[in-house]
Amino acid sequence: MVGNDIKYIDFHCHCDLLPGFDNGSLKLDREVAAVAVTTTPLAWPKNVEESKRIIGMIPALGMHPQLIGSRFNDHYSFSKYIQYASIVGEIGLDGSTAFKENLAAQEMVLSEILELCAENSKTKILSIHSLRAETRLTRLLQQKISTNSLTPVMHWFTGSVTQASKLLDIGAKFSFNHKMIRTKSGQNLLSHIPKEAVLIETDLPFTSKIFDSALHKTLLKETTVKIATHLNMHHEEFSDSILQNSTELLATTFK
Repeated sequence: MVGNDIKYIDFHCHCDLLPGFDNGSLKLDREVAAVAVTTTPLAWPKNVEESKRIIGMIPALGMHPQLIGSRFNDHYSFSKYIQYASIVGEIGLDGSTAFKENLAAQEMVLSEILELCAENSKTKILSIHSLRAETRLTRLLQQKISTNSLTPVMHWFTGSVTQASKLLDIGAKFSFNHKMIRTKSGQNLLSHIPKEAVLIETDLPFTSKIFDSALHKTLLKETTVKIATHLNMHHEEFSDSILQNSTELLATTFK
């Protein structure tokens, strides 16, 4: 699944929203692999097809919580594809002002998705959105994740250290991006996460006004360097460590 040339694995990237995806010209740097999260299960077939062409692209089956209000019926397609998906994302809850009115519907959909994942015999990685709904989401994950076959990866987590600790207790990992690691809250969270549970992401295209494959790699390298500096580790040592974390996690599901 991950070639020998790979140095960075982006655990949360919206490849289908990047320039060049629709016309077939998108390429990733040869040293980069990316978990290509989707915002609706209807995007899954196209992402799977493009992943055969785009070296390093790993498709994920998602239903973004911000779309539950406007595209609720999309989630019914999840059951059609779940058996084929090794990575599920982007899924989760969003309690920010624009979306908090449909939190109950979001929670219902997420609960159904988690049950589908648990019922399916395949080990899965879950890329999870939790903006301003961390307590509610943590409680739901504690209820639904009772097996080692599901590994939550908390995308751009902005909750408390206490909430993070509860998530670590159920085996969660945390993916950090270049914007997150520049903030005091992101740095504080990093200080409380075991390095074995640290992954990197970009959340492109939402974190940069431009995109090309060289920039993509640069952002991942920048995040790695900043995390290493914060943890008082040598960049190369930490880069090897985080790549090992990433490849070992992917190996649990791509057998």
